[in-house]
Amino acid sequence: MNNRWILFFSTAVFLFASRAAGAQAAIPPEFSPPEWKYGVIGRDEIVRKEIVATNRGAKRIELSLVPTCDCLKVSPATLALAPGASASLSLRFDPRDDEGKTQKFFIVKTDPPAAKSAYFVLSGVVRASGSSAGAGWPPAADRGAPRVGAVAALSGERPEPLDLVYYYMPGCRSCEKFLAVDLPLLEARTGASVEVARRDILNDAAYEELAAFASSIGSSIKAVPALRAGGELLQGEEEIRERLPGLLAARVAGLKPEGSPAREADTGEAGTREAGIGLAALPVIAAGLVDGINPCAFTTLIFLLASLALAGRGRREVLAIGAFFSAGVFFAYLGAGFGLFAALRAAQAIAAVSAIIRWILFAILAAFAVLSVYDYSRIRAGKPSEMILQLPDSLKLKIHASIRDRRRSSALALSSFVLGVLVSIFEFACTGQVYLPTLAYLARAKGRTDALLLLLLYNLCFIAPLLVVFGASYYGVSSKRIAEAFQKRMGEVKLLLAAVFMALAVLTILT
Repeated sequence: MNNRWILFFSTAVFLFASRAAGAQAAIPPEFSPPEWKYGVIGRDEIVRKEIVATNRGAKRIELSLVPTCDCLKVSPATLALAPGASASLSLRFDPRDDEGKTQKFFIVKTDPPAAKSAYFVLSGVVRASGSSAGAGWPPAADRGAPRVGAVAALSGERPEPLDLVYYYMPGCRSCEKFLAVDLPLLEARTGASVEVARRDILNDAAYEELAAFASSIGSSIKAVPALRAGGELLQGEEEIRERLPGLLAARVAGLKPEGSPAREADTGEAGTREAGIGLAALPVIAAGLVDGINPCAFTTLIFLLASLALAGRGRREVLAIGAFFSAGVFFAYLGAGFGLFAALRAAQAIAAVSAIIRWILFAILAAFAVLSVYDYSRIRAGKPSEMILQLPDSLKLKIHASIRDRRRSSALALSSFVLGVLVSIFEFACTGQVYLPTLAYLARAKGRTDALLLLLLYNLCFIAPLLVVFGASYYGVSSKRIAEAFQKRMGEVKLLLAAVFMALAVLTILT
């Protein structure tokens, strides 16, 4: 089993997963009528409409319409459609909180997910009437009641703001009233303090963020608006109004909301992110640093330094070359990471593909750990050329040729950026053995924003050894001394790689 076959097998797995994700994407169903124009209605006039959904795709789908406000209802909540089949859905719109020209949306969800977002639109005009929009919350009896946090406020103690994320459709009158009127009243009544981040649920990124969080707590998107408070997810206006007062009161009393992880309720989204990144950063940092001293990458670096010394390059010039070279490596790996992460993220959205990736990845990581220990035994036996996890000789020759072709260039400092990109491409056959599993772990375990931050952290750690070596060269340490020091520690590096592979294998199973 040589390195080329390992690279081929690993790449094939991830390409299969990405293609499988695209192949299983559903086609959004067709609706008849394509939208609901309800005309002119009164505020106290509840209207209903029967629509027909047809599956024009070649695969069976589970269809559901997610209301974007409590004013919308749908029955049945979910239905199954075979290819070419049709079924009726009953829609209901209660316009009591609206006035004038209005437009509402149902989010169309399918399982398997559709390739692009889809919505069912209803529009018309709501006449004003005597009904009071959104009256009744907070309850009238509670508006003059003593605040739960009155004692804390009088003593000068005020709880830190609770970060809330509110997912809603801008233009929803009841949602806007909740943000502008009801929430401030609730703050005053409980003595709590909140900071609200608004998300447009019709924005794909916001919808993906909400779906990812719901999935992380074992739930799914069921109703909109939705409110994220620490580790809690409240869905629909009714649930928000029922449970939010208790969450805020618990915050003021210094209690953890029921069902929330420790500290998560206190710090909201920021606390969730801090805890998530804190726990995930350690294996990512370790993987990045160990990959940076991977014999594949390090021996290339030593050859580059030796070539620069032979070409008579001065210390300052070597430092500039090192900076540009490291930048080329960084951006090449970061760009590749973004692309692979997106493909893996799409594949993870499909449960069957996610399970396949999980176990294949575990098997590959376990194999790499065993092979790293075998390589350690070859190094201890004085036969490093017999290592399995190393660059093929053909790629080594290409890398060395690229360095030799550029070492005498008058613009080497600038061309070294290109050299860094080329070397990264050639080395990926070896360094990708750590990078790809790390990306798969991030795609499985984290929200999108946190994962991208950790991806950036990995690549900074990956180039850190490069910067240290170029800095040492600037201060007079020869490439020969660096090579001798590395050769003495090569066996230990292989053991570190084995430990990283095993840690990623365990994390793959646990996350």
